[in-house]
Amino acid sequence: MPVQPQQKYADDHGKSNLFLALVPEREVALQAVETGREIARRYGLSKSPRPHERMHVSLNAIGTYPDFPDDIVFAVSAAMATVKAAPFEVNFDRAMSVTNARAVVLANAIRSEEMMDLHVQLAKEMWSVGLNFTYNPRFMPHMTVLYDDVPVPEHLLAEPVRWIAREFVLIRSVIGKSEYEYLDRWPLLD
Repeated sequence: MPVQPQQKYADDHGKSNLFLALVPEREVALQAVETGREIARRYGLSKSPRPHERMHVSLNAIGTYPDFPDDIVFAVSAAMATVKAAPFEVNFDRAMSVTNARAVVLANAIRSEEMMDLHVQLAKEMWSVGLNFTYNPRFMPHMTVLYDDVPVPEHLLAEPVRWIAREFVLIRSVIGKSEYEYLDRWPLLD
């Protein structure tokens, strides 16, 4: 179940990276961090898990911009306000390293149809307002818990990491900093 790695370049430092994502509740994010610690201990990894505040499931990349793109944020916010989707369960029952990357991720062998439907709908809404969009027919949701050079074989977790997604968010990440800025949120309604 390969997941495509994202390339980071030195000349991207300081640029704004925008993306749409699901963010777990605090307790679930803390569980993901602890799961990352257990994986690191089990496989002798030298790196620590990402902070719980950065745990997320990327849905759609929007782009990388040299400055804060007010016009793009406004257009994305307007487009996402029209999205209609019900809450759904996110369930990651396994961990593995991503092919050709240093990421250790939580995933599920069975792709969530609800998450795939949301991924497609978000891409369509961005296209409808003239924005670039990402649509990947092989989209496999995952949550990166840590980065390490030692590969981790795919294995089942002792306890799955799961929650009910009730909203999706627009996140700004300044490349080279370890923080996210939540720019907007949209509820998933029944």
